[in-house]
Amino acid sequence: MTGAIVALLLAALVAAGVLLMPLADSRPEGGWKAWFRESLTAWRSKELRAAEPQDSGTTEVREAGIEDLFDLGQPVQEPAYTRPEEIVARLEQARASTRR
Repeated sequence: MTGAIVALLLAALVAAGVLLMPLADSRPEGGWKAWFRESLTAWRSKELRAAEPQDSGTTEVREAGIEDLFDLGQPVQEPAYTRPEEIVARLEQARASTRR
């Protein structure tokens, strides 16, 4: 049991090391602390908040029916779907052929 726990911890350390390697390559000039501090300052600034879009609470999206969705597709000679009536007809043909 101890060996399994040690192996799990070793695997976690190796995974963390692999994930930290790209971060070490793309390290900012001032370091990660300075980058994080500047990011928080920019995020809290009034200029950024003023640039955010204001939600008016209304939407211009209308509800679309299934027919509208099918009309959006390319017109084809043969539909990519089978109508329920065709499925019922095929099932009845199959039942009739097995009864004979």
